[in-house]
Amino acid sequence: MQNKKLFTDPILTDDEKLILDGAEGTVKQKCMQYLVEMCKIAGAERLVDLDGTGDMHTPGLALSQHHIITFDELAEFADRGGRFKIPTFADKSPFVEQPPIHGWEHCNLCQGKNPNNRQDDPVFHEKAMQREVFAVLNKMGLITTHSCANYLVMSYLPSVGQHCSWFESSQQTYCNATLGARTNFDGTLATCLLGKAPYYDMHITENRYGTVLVETDRFISTDLEWDVYGFAAGEAVDVEVPVITGTAIPNTTQYQKFNSAIATGGAVRMYHLPGITPEAPTIEFATGGKPFAEQVMIDSGALRRTYDILNYGASDDVDMVYLGCPHLNIVDLMKLAAALDGKKCKVPLWIITAPWLYGPAKELGYLEKFEKAGATLLSGTCLAAIGSVPDGVRNIAVDTAKQAYYITGCYPDENDPLHVCYGSTGECIDAALTGKWRGEWR
Repeated sequence: MQNKKLFTDPILTDDEKLILDGAEGTVKQKCMQYLVEMCKIAGAERLVDLDGTGDMHTPGLALSQHHIITFDELAEFADRGGRFKIPTFADKSPFVEQPPIHGWEHCNLCQGKNPNNRQDDPVFHEKAMQREVFAVLNKMGLITTHSCANYLVMSYLPSVGQHCSWFESSQQTYCNATLGARTNFDGTLATCLLGKAPYYDMHITENRYGTVLVETDRFISTDLEWDVYGFAAGEAVDVEVPVITGTAIPNTTQYQKFNSAIATGGAVRMYHLPGITPEAPTIEFATGGKPFAEQVMIDSGALRRTYDILNYGASDDVDMVYLGCPHLNIVDLMKLAAALDGKKCKVPLWIITAPWLYGPAKELGYLEKFEKAGATLLSGTCLAAIGSVPDGVRNIAVDTAKQAYYITGCYPDENDPLHVCYGSTGECIDAALTGKWRGEWR
């Protein structure tokens, strides 16, 4: 990352200077002011024109504490023909603002633990949906996927080398590593509306080369292994770009788990799987021919220790099972429906997916199987975004490292903490059917 240029003004083009001076209206001016400020903070010498796609948490009208676009300003901008510069997709909303899009009627909990904001209250749900704001954003061209894994349903993905502006942590690695496109953690109304972003970090080829070699003595092939390995690798490399070895070819579910885990265990935005990811046909390509600054061995013992850190259940009794962080893909839903067919859950089982997959899940008969089993299918949110767990839940089972790490933030009570049983999807299903945790790292 470029640090020596911190807090200096970026070099702007004549067109960018006009926007900054207000020649194209207040909304664009505020967006440019924000981007200039971000350039100063990041040490970016200039802005880069985006030719890929955008992703933003919504509503997203407050770019920062000092750069706020009002609803009236945005509505006027849209009425005058204002549009997003690049194809822009709505991520789920920031924490403690996003209600479920589907399945909210079955949520026995309160938004942010506020007893007046019940998720199953139609009046509260309608208010929380903020339809007026989304109507304006949609008019501007926003595509409302309402998913932290909206790459599952975009049907319009960026190509290798295209510059994007995405936001969600697990999406950074999906864009940079899985797709080979380029993004930083900067998807906002400003970047997507102007089609520009600060030119630093992962937008620059030299910064994308691998710097740390990560090895393991265990062949990584199962979903759980990909998840644990990702979290351990993230912890080991922090903000560096790792070259990951010792794995099978990942499927979509494993990419989701690994991408979310490595961005949670550390601050990884980019990694290379030699022979798999677009920019790493070989290790030499991944490093740009340069030697590694460091080599890290994550052996079976280290993987076990990582698993133990993520698995901190208070007892073998499980109060709830929660699957869907990141949001589940359609094959995940198919497998879950088959596993639950003809069975009955003993404790609540929440299954969360992208809103655009709820309809197909219903049409394919998965929803009916979930309901007969006593499971609840929701879309468009997660427990962290809702900001609470159902009453009485103190020991919860999950199947992703990201959720195991974040879930206690839903109930930050030191005197009555939330505990987590972490393991494979199969172990979580067993816990839902029996009310007991029998997961074990093998």
